Amino acid sequence: MSIEAINWALNTAPIPTDRKDAAALTITLIALANHAGPDGSEAFPSVDRMMRYTRLSRRTVQRALRSLEELGLIKPGRTHYRDAQIERADLRPQVYDLVLSAGLSTGTGTRRQDDVPPAPTGRQENANGASAATRRGVSMTPETSLNQKINRPAPSAPPAGRSAVSAECGACDARTGDPISARVVWLDEDRTRSTPCPRCAPARRGGAR
Repeated sequence: MSIEAINWALNTAPIPTDRKDAAALTITLIALANHAGPDGSEAFPSVDRMMRYTRLSRRTVQRALRSLEELGLIKPGRTHYRDAQIERADLRPQVYDLVLSAGLSTGTGTRRQDDVPPAPTGRQENANGASAATRRGVSMTPETSLNQKINRPAPSAPPAGRSAVSAECGACDARTGDPISARVVWLDEDRTRSTPCPRCAPARRGGAR
């Protein structure tokens, strides 16, 4: 059994989907791939065995093999390994090689985009449309934190006539990094009423809330 050949038969082999016999061709090709080598060569299951795999009639299997050969997906293979395994000439099935290159370069197969491995070298576009060189399939994208540092605007100075807000006093409800609105002192245990902290909150209109 060859995982490479079965994967090709399942995902890449360019079997036309508009054919009435597309399903029979696919399952017959998978049956052959189950007996092929990693390069798709020297598959020689008997027709009886393929009938058992596919649940198809003998005539349907034979017709599917002819169609697969006409489509260029299989071709007659070398017989020396088969002959060494099966002594009686009258019991030797046909040897087929699966053409694993079919569908890879033409784009006519059913391989999904996420199944295609990235090229060893090349360039990829990132989300911002900029391209970055790749090496061994790893995208060399700019570091996100570096982009943020470059694109982040410099902090603006406080308007003229106004001083910077003082730091949290530590005695109110605010903690480091909280917004100004969090600098309050709660007036009840249920925290339903509060007043701006007299130590570190800027002067605001209104009283307790």
